Amino acid sequence: MHKVKNLVAIENLLREDPFANLNVIGRMASNRNVDIYVDNLENPQGFILKDEEFLAPYSRNEEVIKGLLDHIQKDDMIDFCGIPVKMASLVENYLTDYEMNWEEDCHLYYLPEDKVKEFIADETLPSLKEEDVDIVNQHYTYKGEGSREYLLECILNRPSSVIRNDGGEPVSWALVREDYSMGVMYTLKECRKKGLAEKITQDLIYKVIQKGYTPYVHIIWGNTASMGLAEKSGMINWGHIRWFGLKRK
Repeated sequence: MHKVKNLVAIENLLREDPFANLNVIGRMASNRNVDIYVDNLENPQGFILKDEEFLAPYSRNEEVIKGLLDHIQKDDMIDFCGIPVKMASLVENYLTDYEMNWEEDCHLYYLPEDKVKEFIADETLPSLKEEDVDIVNQHYTYKGEGSREYLLECILNRPSSVIRNDGGEPVSWALVREDYSMGVMYTLKECRKKGLAEKITQDLIYKVIQKGYTPYVHIIWGNTASMGLAEKSGMINWGHIRWFGLKRK
């Protein structure tokens, strides 16, 4: 296994299934300190990305994935970030010294290239500010230790969209995560059913396109409201992905 410094070494692999690897491309864009390892420097058939505690392997060859898993450093707890469910099952079955610690299945929705080229936002909304982080964290699904710092990093470093009330307080918002997926969408209960979430989505899609990336979102399995919103915005369902963590037995 060999460490490489940028996406150039794995460009051909990314082209094999660019939408399955949107999170890899996004993590490389957000954090230049992520590590990528390939099975072969001359003609790589697979890779594994390591971004702090998260891993994301890719190859069309199962034996290559197994080899990468054999050689990557593994702690007592290891987490995998939004990989196709078939690959997730391979990882779970192969790492027999580990058992499931947590998992979250999602739909991967993305905006296809023809829609990207013609996409126009109806209006341009402002972005979240540093001082908005507490209200965003207050309503964050995964609020906990470190979540405020995580959300602040997202707000300061990547696109976001917000609608405010007459007093200037945020009432609806969304932002771009560290893997360049759109997320953390929330609208205050008293402001729902007014089309705000649709406006936020349209605006954030436009901002992601302007940055040169493919807009995409991970939607928790079975969240029909978010699926409907994504489809109304022109996104299509790529398929089933899984976030999960394993712990040593």
